[in-house]
Amino acid sequence: MEENNLFYISSAEQEHIIASGNDVLDLMGNSAHYDSQKLLLDQAHLSPAFFDLSSGLAGEIFLKLNNYRVKTAVVADLAAIPSQRFQELVAECNKGQEINFFTDMAAAKAWLTK
Repeated sequence: MEENNLFYISSAEQEHIIASGNDVLDLMGNSAHYDSQKLLLDQAHLSPAFFDLSSGLAGEIFLKLNNYRVKTAVVADLAAIPSQRFQELVAECNKGQEINFFTDMAAAKAWLTK
């Protein structure tokens, strides 16, 4: 997707829910023509298991993203996620520059431009 000269891959560009690390790889592979190392994931396109750390899905996805050095913004209603462990993960991720969580789509897109 291109928006204001910002090229990124968006989970909204696919028809199915991201439910594995391979789904993220497929998303990036199918969008190779964007020549982008930036990804925007929306909560609506993530399996609910992503927000349950005991499922291991978030870790699997993060491993793929880190291996391929993909700068990733995740947009979600963070206040609606009751898991204290997930909130701790969000706080830790938001200290870095690889994967950050946002409640606002505009803020996520702005961060991807940095």
